[in-house]
Amino acid sequence: MSFEEPLLSIKAVIYTYYCMKIATLLGDRFILFVILNIFVFYAPIDKRCPHFIFTARMYIKQIIEGIFGVIECFIPRYEDDKQKKKENK
Repeated sequence: MSFEEPLLSIKAVIYTYYCMKIATLLGDRFILFVILNIFVFYAPIDKRCPHFIFTARMYIKQIIEGIFGVIECFIPRYEDDKQKKKENK
């Protein structure tokens, strides 16, 4: 996390918060069970759908980035007074 990029810091905090909530809701044993099953059955799944884990991760990442992109569009940008004066001249 970096304080120079506040949007990335906010994304990381929100992502961590929701991961904690999901882990609390589902339980640690269930999440561990799912992860172990993916590791055990990865070879047969990879034969049918190549790069399964990477593709699934990218789908989830793109959905999250799309949601943040829409939210970011609604937040107004700060414009410096000097830029406004130059535009008005």
